[in-house]
Amino acid sequence: MKTRPFLAALAAIAVLSGCQAARLNPPVDAEIAADADFVVDETEIVVVTPSQTEARNLMRRAAPLGYEMIANDRLDALGLRMLTVRIPANQDGASAIRELESLEPGVTAGVNHAYVPQRQSSSGAAALEYAPDLMRWSPGGCSAVAPIGVLDAKLVGPARLNVTSANFSRRDASERALHGTQIVTLINDSGLLRTPRVFHADVVSPNARIGDTASVDSMLRGLNWLMGRNVRVINVSLAGPYNKILDRAFTNAERAGAVIVAPAGNAGPGQNVRYPAAFASTIAVTAVDANAQVYRNAVRGQRIDFSAPGVDIAIRLPARQTYATGTSFAAPFVTMRIAADPELARMTRVAAIRRQLSASVADLGAAGRDPVYGFGLIRAPQACSDA
Repeated sequence: MKTRPFLAALAAIAVLSGCQAARLNPPVDAEIAADADFVVDETEIVVVTPSQTEARNLMRRAAPLGYEMIANDRLDALGLRMLTVRIPANQDGASAIRELESLEPGVTAGVNHAYVPQRQSSSGAAALEYAPDLMRWSPGGCSAVAPIGVLDAKLVGPARLNVTSANFSRRDASERALHGTQIVTLINDSGLLRTPRVFHADVVSPNARIGDTASVDSMLRGLNWLMGRNVRVINVSLAGPYNKILDRAFTNAERAGAVIVAPAGNAGPGQNVRYPAAFASTIAVTAVDANAQVYRNAVRGQRIDFSAPGVDIAIRLPARQTYATGTSFAAPFVTMRIAADPELARMTRVAAIRRQLSASVADLGAAGRDPVYGFGLIRAPQACSDA
């Protein structure tokens, strides 16, 4: 799509300004510029601050300049206060970010980027229920020792019966948007976990320009809700641009003990790992088929951590059987692997979990970690392995 000039400038400044407030790790400028048009609403800016004091001071100084506060959220579990702000009509986003961050030290401001489900068409023609065998998972399943959180689209139909759910979307998505229902059903009914406890946050809304998409503010509200309920193993099957608000919030979440698993992305082998998977604070997952070959549309990159089944995955919805393909559907297998392992569930740092998981994978592709398969194919925990 064509990039509007002020959005390109906005995206670049969004990561260059205000970095004194938090330690951020943005990608190269060209990657940022390529995503400049991938926003939910170009008139909105999202701001996070350490406390209500900074938020109050910021708006006291910003309101006379024409800024309008749309929402003020307490994100106590993330240690943040989030403001969603409408910029003045005579100002562009780039200068608004610069100005807001100059008004109050410690705040981080950025655009309200869009994040989309990583699902692509699947015929099911070659579908087999191969995932447990490929992962060497015992047919009897494994007990879930940790609750699982899901940030995704709304639940449709009976899938919501076994789930604690809350709605943080900007607008209700279509009943045809099955992505969230498929992800939750996969966790609930794959046979890998016995009696999983699932907490689901609806963060996806319809967008006329982009399609079903999650916004930065919705994702942070949902993440805060999950962590406030002591849910620490979290699946986010969404992908999109680098965003420094998400960077700061996901880093805070990891420091508070959250393990966030995300799909690497379906943009093709010529593209880099998408966000939030590309954050150092998350675990990035790519998809393989029944023959342990990488999904043809999966991205590549050094930030890929693990491979998991994600091609022609059979998912039994209450009314019908569906088949799903994409890195979206590989991520839950890694999430379930972590939730089924008492040792991993006790760990509070993503780097430690990454090291522990990498010791039990099946190496694929080039020896050792590589940009196609990461460390390799995820395997079942020893307690429920069918060796």
